[in-house]
Amino acid sequence: MARKLLRTGRTRKRLRPAGPLGSVLGMADPHDDGPEPDSRRPAVIGLVVVLALVVVAYFLVNALRKNANLEDCLMSGRSNCAPIEAPTSGR
Repeated sequence: MARKLLRTGRTRKRLRPAGPLGSVLGMADPHDDGPEPDSRRPAVIGLVVVLALVVVAYFLVNALRKNANLEDCLMSGRSNCAPIEAPTSGR
């Protein structure tokens, strides 16, 4: 038997390794053909995030460029830098 008699008269179980000797528990078997997790989802989410940042950056750069052009015009002393549209009268 795998039990050893203690001084108190009780027996205790002998500890045995759960797996074969020399193996590391929790490591994946390289020959395991089980279902693999969907590995494209994080890549697609990352791509969408990057594209959204590019679009936001594009609009931000355009807005800053328009503002810079307006400031350059005003700093040169001109008074007609921003075109003002007159409302059309409906008479």
